[in-house]
Amino acid sequence: MGCLKGLLLTSAALGVIATAAPAGAAETAATKTDVAGATSVEAMIVTARRRPEQLFDVAAPVTVISADTIKLFDIGDMKGMMQMVPNAVLPKSPDNYLQFINIRGIQETDVQAQPNFGTYRNGIYGGGERPNFGPLVDVERVEVNAGPQAGLYGRDSVGGAINVIYATPGDKFGGYLTSSYARYDRTEIKGAVNLPVSDTLKLRLAGWYQNQNKGEWYNATLGTYVDANSEQGGRLSAKWTPTKDLSVVWMVEYSQNTGPSTEAYAPHGILNGVIRGAVEQPNVIYRNTPDRNKNGEFYFSQDVTYKTGWGTFEWLASVSDYHMNDIEDEDKTALDPTYYPLAVTNALRRKEEVRNVYTELLWFSPADKPLTVTAGVSYFDQKFAFQRQYDIALNLSLLSGPYAAYGSGACAALLYSAACPGVPGGAFPALGVQDAVVYGPGGGTTIGTQSYSGFAEATYHFNSMWSVTAAVRYTDDEEHLNFHQFGVPGSSPGAPWILALLANLYPNIDLVGTYPFRNTSPSVQLNFKPNSSLNFYALYSTGFRAGGFNTVTTTASLIPYGSEKATNYEVGAKTLWLNDHLGVNLGFFYMTQDNLLTYEPDPVAPPQYGFYYLANVGSAETYGVELTTVAKVNDWLTASVTAGWLHAKLTGGVSYGFSQAGQPLENTRTWTVDSRVQVRYPLPADLYLVGGVNWHVETGGYLDITTIAWPSYNKLDATIGIAKGKSSFELFIDNALDDRPPDFVYGNGATTLVDGQTYGLRLTLGF
Repeated sequence: MGCLKGLLLTSAALGVIATAAPAGAAETAATKTDVAGATSVEAMIVTARRRPEQLFDVAAPVTVISADTIKLFDIGDMKGMMQMVPNAVLPKSPDNYLQFINIRGIQETDVQAQPNFGTYRNGIYGGGERPNFGPLVDVERVEVNAGPQAGLYGRDSVGGAINVIYATPGDKFGGYLTSSYARYDRTEIKGAVNLPVSDTLKLRLAGWYQNQNKGEWYNATLGTYVDANSEQGGRLSAKWTPTKDLSVVWMVEYSQNTGPSTEAYAPHGILNGVIRGAVEQPNVIYRNTPDRNKNGEFYFSQDVTYKTGWGTFEWLASVSDYHMNDIEDEDKTALDPTYYPLAVTNALRRKEEVRNVYTELLWFSPADKPLTVTAGVSYFDQKFAFQRQYDIALNLSLLSGPYAAYGSGACAALLYSAACPGVPGGAFPALGVQDAVVYGPGGGTTIGTQSYSGFAEATYHFNSMWSVTAAVRYTDDEEHLNFHQFGVPGSSPGAPWILALLANLYPNIDLVGTYPFRNTSPSVQLNFKPNSSLNFYALYSTGFRAGGFNTVTTTASLIPYGSEKATNYEVGAKTLWLNDHLGVNLGFFYMTQDNLLTYEPDPVAPPQYGFYYLANVGSAETYGVELTTVAKVNDWLTASVTAGWLHAKLTGGVSYGFSQAGQPLENTRTWTVDSRVQVRYPLPADLYLVGGVNWHVETGGYLDITTIAWPSYNKLDATIGIAKGKSSFELFIDNALDDRPPDFVYGNGATTLVDGQTYGLRLTLGF
C-alpha cells in the first residue's frame, strides 16, 4: 500500500507520467494547437454530453480510451477497457457470456439481474438483459461516464454509462489489415477499408477472424482445451450526406462466437453426493460434460441528423437479434452416476434469444446562445426468450439394499421427510441409473420490456466563467413475465423417483404478470471555469434501474424484485499545466444506494444446495477519490497515471439472517492504479520505434460479502516494434508477470482465475 501512495504522490507532484482518464483526461496525444503552438492533452472531441465538445470542457467525470491506445495494446475486450478507468473493475463472469462491470462499487449483481450500467454503441442504447457492446474491432474510442446518469444516458445507468464509438466512413480511400499469432496457437486477422463512392456517399467495411486451438484450461477427461475459442464477423457502415444540413449513417453487423461457458478449477475437489471429485490444478481439470458456449448477433443502426436554424434534430434507431446456446458441467466433476451412492451427473443447457428495438428522437438547441438545451424521447422494446435445461442422472440402485441408509438420508435432505414417497422405511427399489430433465425455466418463458422515457438537459451560461446545468429523465417501464418451470421424466422406468426427490428444488411453477416501474431522475451541476486552464464543477445526480425477475427459485412469489436507486454528490477540478502539455484532474464523490439487490437464502430448498434469490433488502454508502495525470512529454512520448481509491460498504439490510451493515460491497476494489507510457520515436529512413508499457494494479476488496478477501492483481503489458507510415511490426506480451489471482469463487469452491501470460507478434499493413 505504501508504494501505491508513493506512486500517487509522485504523479500528482511531478505530473509527467500519464495517459487515459477519469474525471475527464484524454489518454493519447489528441491535438489542439493554441496561439503559442502548444499541443493540448485535453482536446479530444467527445460526446459525453451528447454534443461534440472538447474533453476539457466536459465538467463531469469522463474516461476516454482512444483508438491509438486500443491499437497499440490490442485491447479486444471490455475487461481491458475497464482497467483504464479509475474505480472500475470487471471480474471474470462465472458464465462467460456476461459482463459484470463494476463502476464505483455498483455492478450487475447476478446472472439473473439486468446490468447497473448503461450500454451504448455510437450513442445508441444497447442494454437490457444481455448488454451489447458489439465486437471491439475498428473502434475509434470508448467513453465511460462514471456515476449515476440522470438525464442524457439515463436508462439503467446507476453506476455509469459506457459508449463504444466505432470508426465511421471517411472521405479518402484507405484502411489497414492486421494479422497476429500468439501463444496457445492463436491466430487473428482484422481490418477495415474506407470506400468513398461519391462526394455524398462513403462506405467503410470492417471484418475480423480469430481462432485459438489451445489454452490454459485442459480438460483431461474429454481431452479438450476448455478455453479454445473462435470469433468472426463483419460490419458495413455507410454515410450519406445529400446536403450540407442532412446526414445519415447506417451500420449493419453480424458476429459469431464460440468459446467456453465457464472456466473454473476445483482446488479441493467438488462434493458430488457424499464423495469429492478430483483435486484440480488451473491447467488440468476433470469434467465429463463439455463447457461450451456459442452465440451470434445481427445488429442494424441508423443515425439521421438534420441541422436547421432552430437547432439540430437527430433520429437514432437500432434493431438487434442475439441468440445463444450453452452447455455447462453443473456438477463440475467427472464422476459417473455408477461411481458411488448419490453421485450425480448434471448438465445445464441454456438457450437464449434477445430481440431489441430502440428508437430515440433528439433536439439540440444552437450552441452559441447563453442557454443551450438538449431534449429527447426514447422507446425501447425487448423480448428475452430463455430456457435452462438440467439433464440429471442418478443411480438409484446404489441406494437400495445395503445402501438404504443413504436413501433415507437423501429423502430427509431433499423432502424433509424420513421416508421416500410410497416406500416404507425410505428405501429405494433397485432401479439402476435413472434420468430426468428439469426445465427451470422451460420453453415459452419470456421477459418482455417496454420502456418509454423523456429527458432534457439545459445549461445556462451566466458569463464566460459561471454556468449551471439541470437535467431530468422520466422513465416508464413495463416488464411482462411469462415463466414456466417443470420437470419431465427421462426414458428410464424409475425416472419419476428423481422428480420426486427434486420436487422441493424445482417445483412446477407458472407465473404470468405485468410489473410497472416508473421514476423521475434529476441532476444539477454548477460549473466554474475562470480561464482556459482551470475547470471546476460540483454535481448532484441520481440514477435508477428498473426491477426484474429471479429466474431460478422454488417459490413463485419470490420471482419479481423491485427497482434500485442511487444518489451521487461530487466535486472535481480539471487543470492544464505547462502550456497545455500536462493535465491533472481530481475528483471526490459520495454516493448512496437504496433498495439494493442482495442475496437471500431460498426458504424451501435445503441449505446445503446453496439456492438463493435476489431481494431489495440492502443499502450502501460509497465514497472515493479519482486522480488522473496526463502528459505529452515531447513529440514522441506520452504518459499517464490514473488512480482511484474507493470506500464501498453496505449500510443496511439482512442477508442469510445476518446484518449486512459494515460489510464491503463484493467484487469492488479499494485501489485501482493504471500507469502507461506510449512511444513513437523517429529513426532514420522514415522509420519509427513504437511501443508502450502498461502497468495495472488492483488491491483490496472482497470476492464475497463475508469472508473471501480478493488478492491483489498486478498486470504488466508491453509492446515494442518498428513502424513506417501506417504500417508496423510489433512484438507483445500481456500479463508478463503471469499474475493469476482468483476472479470469482463459486459456492462449491470452484474458482475462476484471471487470464495468464500471453505473447506473440503482430503485423499491420496500412494503406
